Amino acid sequence: MALQEKTRWNETYRRKGVELGEERGEFIVALDEEKVYALAPIVFYIWAKCDGETTVGSIVEDLTQYIEGATEDVVYNAVVDIIDRLLEVGLLEKA
Repeated sequence: MALQEKTRWNETYRRKGVELGEERGEFIVALDEEKVYALAPIVFYIWAKCDGETTVGSIVEDLTQYIEGATEDVVYNAVVDIIDRLLEVGLLEKA
């Protein structure tokens, strides 16, 4: 994936759904009884940080500090990709 401009750096998103617990290393989040998702830890972390106030840039900066050898550009692209996927399934909405 080509590096993209950080056009979404200041955007905020609000999580939807309810955390139901953890199973086999994945976090279970439900929108309703029929839409239940198992999220990898990094995806769950991003979902949980989306409180309607925390910016994409803040999430990227936090993760860049904790992922050894990761550059901000790579982390930004990954975070935006994960956010887009969470938007597609309805677990996030733009704040």
